[in-house]
Amino acid sequence: MRATILADASYCPDTGAGGWGYWIASDRGKRGGGGELSRPGTSTIAEMMAVVNALHVARAAELALPGDCLLVQTDCQAAIQAFEGTRACHDVDEQAVLAAFHEFRAWLAGLVVFRHVKGHTSRAKQPGARFGANRACDGRAGRHMRAARARIREASSAVVPQD
Repeated sequence: MRATILADASYCPDTGAGGWGYWIASDRGKRGGGGELSRPGTSTIAEMMAVVNALHVARAAELALPGDCLLVQTDCQAAIQAFEGTRACHDVDEQAVLAAFHEFRAWLAGLVVFRHVKGHTSRAKQPGARFGANRACDGRAGRHMRAARARIREASSAVVPQD
């Protein structure tokens, strides 16, 4: 069986806040969602986390099962290169996310194919379901990142200096 997964992340370099969004479609069903990321460190790590989180949702929801072929789409070339092994991951956090991906891939025992989808494009420039789903993922990721950023800023402004 085949499943398609789109994942996107949003990252604020000022606060370290992150958010992610996903869309999963297979013959077993469809699901979209997202959440906040716990201080991913870089936008690339955030994108990698979004992909791995979406893969885990697909597994937990049984939208992906062992032996399936997965098409994973993201707008981050660096994440694709890391997952495909064509880019070295020296950062310890990237290595941790990559290890989680390899655990998932071992469980899946099926083919995982990555495709780059051009992000941040207008509907007029990029019509079609794939780009629409990516825009929806981008919107979810942005909403979750902004919520996380607001919480971080609120917590930091609540700190009273000590005399």
